[in-house]
This record gives sequence, structure tokens and C-alpha cells, in this order.
Amino acid sequence: MDKRKISAACATAAALAALCVPGSAAFAADGTLTLNAGDGSTLAGHSFTVYKVAGYNDVVKDGANVKSVSAKHPDQATGDWIAAALKTNGVNYSVDAGQNAAEQLLRLKTDTDTLRKVANTLQSTAATSKVTAVKTAQTSNTQTLALTLPEGYYLVVDTEGSPILVSTTIGGATKMSSGQTLGSTLVKTNVTKVVKTIKRADGTWSKTAAATNGETRDFKATFTVPNKLSVDTVTLEDHMTGMTYVDGSFKATVGSTDLTAQFGAVGKDKVTAADGKTQTDGTGFKVTSLQSLVDTYQGKQVTVTYRAKVVNAARANAAANTITVTSNWLPNITPPPATPPEDKVIVKTFDVNLKKISAADGTKTIQGAKFKLHNDTTNQWYTWNTASNQWTFTSDETKATEFATNASGVINLTRLGAGTYTVKETQVPAGYFSFVKPSFTIKITDDGRVTIAGKDQPGLTTTVTNADANAAVPTAVVKNIDNITQLPQTGATTMGVMLVGAFAIILVATATGFAAYRVRHTDLGDGQAVA
Repeated sequence: MDKRKISAACATAAALAALCVPGSAAFAADGTLTLNAGDGSTLAGHSFTVYKVAGYNDVVKDGANVKSVSAKHPDQATGDWIAAALKTNGVNYSVDAGQNAAEQLLRLKTDTDTLRKVANTLQSTAATSKVTAVKTAQTSNTQTLALTLPEGYYLVVDTEGSPILVSTTIGGATKMSSGQTLGSTLVKTNVTKVVKTIKRADGTWSKTAAATNGETRDFKATFTVPNKLSVDTVTLEDHMTGMTYVDGSFKATVGSTDLTAQFGAVGKDKVTAADGKTQTDGTGFKVTSLQSLVDTYQGKQVTVTYRAKVVNAARANAAANTITVTSNWLPNITPPPATPPEDKVIVKTFDVNLKKISAADGTKTIQGAKFKLHNDTTNQWYTWNTASNQWTFTSDETKATEFATNASGVINLTRLGAGTYTVKETQVPAGYFSFVKPSFTIKITDDGRVTIAGKDQPGLTTTVTNADANAAVPTAVVKNIDNITQLPQTGATTMGVMLVGAFAIILVATATGFAAYRVRHTDLGDGQAVA
């Protein structure tokens, strides 16, 4: 047994070592016992059964603290139960010298392995030893559970953790003269819970998000370090579908303290192949902590952050990210039957269609209208890679993909995440006014709600409000015009463009006529001009 493990459980026994000294004062009042969850966790899912193993006959106070007490089992069945557990684990005491099993139990202050084994034996033999629990099925969904009990020493059995031997408060005192705590204990969870979240585009953390295919996102997982008396190390394994872990992005902290060095090398997770016979490297990660993480930070909440690139998410097939936290047990520990806890994050992506029609005839679709896509949230232009079905991002508009409407007048803008986008028309097909180029905005929420509104020439784009992109692909209907009268009367912007366009035509016509006039009246010699 590692010496660090041997020293870990001394606190409870050391706090009670003085309880076996006879004294003069007696206390008969009830005491209190508070069970506490580790940092960042609750007692939800735990159920506690409480057995009294010793009562206190005499108490010697030292000011506000307790100096010593004497102890005895509450009944013979309990005494026999304790004696058998001590004997099973090689703990001897002298009845002839006036010692009893309860006092000897409280004297277990140095050999933590023995103390742990005795507690486990008491737990496993309680049902057959004819002892009666003083409280059963005690639960809490908060961080604490407060119990009122007759003053004494108790075995607390936890469905989700190790059994605990602990004292109530004594005569209202919460400390021994040695400084050890009475009436409060940390629940030593063996199987830790884990909570997984993803950072949304607005900076908040959530269980779901919408991300663009090709985008890299931040993920976070929190778990409470389990009981060092039972657990040696913990392993984190994250299985990803539609995403790939970004090498070197794994970080771990407790509060503001960096604990990344408390974990070993980060490798790939292992994914079972389709035939179930072989294991292959996955796209997630797997890492195991050092023993010192559990030894030093038992009960503390660890926050793990890392990044993953969305590489193969689609509207009909969201990406997913599932993390599992496995406790690796110490020798001679029988693992509980519980399945290692896991938590999952879903990463969705959404499509938006653009449909180009004639302003003169709404049934006529327009082929060959060209557009580019800009993410206003990140201030990036989008470039589409057909081979990988992923987007790349650039600040250079000239490198953005220019999409053209097909024979049905449609462009499918696919696999987009949450954010606000501008779709800019870059080329108007022949036969339509080239100086009237509508643009529009698309706003996509993480929940898949889509709003479309005109931006430049807003009257030429049909407004879509809060459409559900989970149910169907929203469509932006955009018009091209071939006559000034088709421009909607929507204000100064439209009229300004109309006037500028008309003025440009007039200027071109005027310039052409003037040039023709000069050709006819220049360099004709000194004679009379002949028409």
C-alpha cells in the first residue's frame, strides 16, 4: 500500500483517538452529523444508511472543544458485529484488560488500510449481523445532508461511495482539542459524476450548440476527484463523431491552479470497429491522471478544457462528443457495479437555401446569379471545399467561394453554425439590371431558429422570421429586376441606387453622343464641313 494512501484516512480516526479516555462529565443530548459533497458536486444519486457503532459514556470538555470521552457499543449485537469485523482484519484487543470492541474501533488511527478494511467488512456483514440501522434511505439533491442523531460514532453506508466511520458533534462541540472536526465529513465518492458542455458562439456554455462544418470549438468537462482510499487514478476518454480532437489543446485546472501536469500523455481514444473484433484509433482522446491528482485533490472539482474541429456534421447527422470518467481502483478494492459515468454534447449544423426569381414573373427562376457568404459574427468570408464538405475562413473577400444559382435558381448554403451572416450578390445574370444587387442577412441560433431579412435592396428579399431549421430548410427568396418600375418603393436606399443607376445610363449615353459629335466635327480641314 502506498504510504500516501496509508496516511490519507487518519483524520477521522485521529479525531476520535481521545474518545476512549474515561472522564467525569456526561452529555445525553442529540448531536448532528453533516455529510458534504465534494467541490462542484451534489449528493444527488446517493442514498445513505446509518448504523450506530458506539455511544459516549463520559465526556471531558476543554473549553469549547472536547478533550476526551469513553465509548461503548449500544447493544450486544452491535458489539459482536464490530468484534467480528476487527477479528476478520487482524485487529486484537484485551477483554481481560477491560477493553471493548467499540473502544478498539475508535483506536484505529494509524493503519488506514486496516481502518478502510474494517469499514468495508462492517458494511458487507451488516445485513447478516442482526444490527438495525438508525436511519435509512437518507438523500439530498444539494451539496449537504444534515442528520440529527444521538451522540456517538457511526458507520455511514453510501450507495455511491465508500463507507465512512464518523462522529457526531459532542455536547455541541465541533472540534476535538487536537483540532480535528466533529460532526462533519466529506462523502468519499468512488464513482465521480461528469458534466460536459460546449462554448456557443455568444460565449456561453451549453449542452448543445450549432457549429459550422470546418469550425473549431471549445469544450469543457468538470468532475470531482474521487476517494483516495479506494481510487488510484482516473481516466478520461472522449469519443467523438463528426469531430476531431485538436492535439495539444487539453488543459486541466482546479480553480486557478493549472493541473495539466497531473495527467499523462494525451493519446487517441479507442473505437471498436464495425465487426466488433478489432480496436482502432478514434478521433477523440484518452488520458489518465497521475496518482498524485487523487492523493492531493480528493473532493476537489477539476475542470478540463480542450478543442475539437467539426469535420463531418450535417443537418441530418449532428456531431457528438461523449466523455467517460473511469475510476482506476486500488489493489484489494472491489469495484462497485456502477457503470462509469459519462456525459454528452450534441453539435448541430443547419442549411439555408437561396432561391433567385424574376421580379417581373415570380414563377420564373434565374440561373447564374452569383453570391458570396460572409460571417458577420466572426468577420470572415467563407470558402467551400467540395471534397471535404467543410468550410474554411478568410478575411480576403477575393478568396471566398462565389456560388451560382442552378437551373432551378437555387443555391444551398449548407452546414452552417450559429451566427449572423451576410449573403452578397456579386454578379447579376444577363438581362437584369447589373447595378441592382440585393444582399440579405441570415441569423441562425444554436437551437436552429433562422431569420432572413433584406439588407441592400431589402424589398427584393422575402423576410423569414424564426423558421425552424430542424424541421425544414428555410429559403431566402431574392428577386432580380429588368425594369426600374420593379424596384420596391422602400426608401432612400433603393431610390438612391435607382437614381445612380439611371444617372449612370444617362452619362454613358451623353458621353457616347458627345464622342460621336467630336468625330464628326474634328479634323475635317479648312473647307466647309460636309454632312
